[in-house]
Amino acid sequence: MNKTTLILCLTLATPALGAPPGIEFLDARALSMGGAVRTLADPTAAALLNPAALGPVRGFFGGTTYATRRDEAFDGLALTLVDNVTSPMGGSLQYLRLRGAEEREDLSLSLASGKRGLWWGFTVRYVQGRNPDGSAWAEEFNADLGFLFERPGNVRVAVVGSNLLDTSLDHLPRKVALAASRTGLGRWTVAADLVRNLEHEVSRGLDLHLGAEYAAGRAWTLRVGQLWRGDTGKDYASLGVGWAHKDALRFGYGLQRARQEAGELLHVLSLEGSF
Repeated sequence: MNKTTLILCLTLATPALGAPPGIEFLDARALSMGGAVRTLADPTAAALLNPAALGPVRGFFGGTTYATRRDEAFDGLALTLVDNVTSPMGGSLQYLRLRGAEEREDLSLSLASGKRGLWWGFTVRYVQGRNPDGSAWAEEFNADLGFLFERPGNVRVAVVGSNLLDTSLDHLPRKVALAASRTGLGRWTVAADLVRNLEHEVSRGLDLHLGAEYAAGRAWTLRVGQLWRGDTGKDYASLGVGWAHKDALRFGYGLQRARQEAGELLHVLSLEGSF
């Protein structure tokens, strides 16, 4: 890793923490890259980020991810199984649990199809949750819809609608995202996501996610990211590492801090295997 890369990583790792993460950060790669992975999601993360990303990668996959931060007693757990071999459509079954300001349990089913160049997918979720004010638990359904376009020059573009059904849970805001990424830039992959939160006016409803990956070797990947949130006015820096063993086993670790507030780091660990 050259001096410029090292300086960038140290700079992004420096700032302090803030509001709890959005659901898109319950994945180490997503957290490390500032959430800018809607075009790059691994199969077990696709149900959270962009169900269309289930389509391009064929195989059976299983994975688990855990997020934790001591202040506000936040922790999250996801367990995922993916079958993208036995039928023309790829499928994912996922269990998600969040405790803290975002308190809920989800059971979701994702399906994806398409062909090289254009993929589409959707997720339906059964949700049990309650708002941070301590209101009674509610049972609701929600849904996501995603598209993934592969363009010449190793470019991917995605359009994703999240939490499309109106609910009474404050931490399930309806969002629309436009994302793009580019691979093959030497050892670099770069990505950007622009997210519109439909629950706020435009001035407070835009989030910008930027991320980059650097292939440090055959097995190791370094990741950095930055997120600007319109609703809180805060910006978040992130840093992480990935390790892969013959594409059969992948491990990721990421951490995040916010510049405006001192506090605990958010840590996320993810493990995914193919079989």
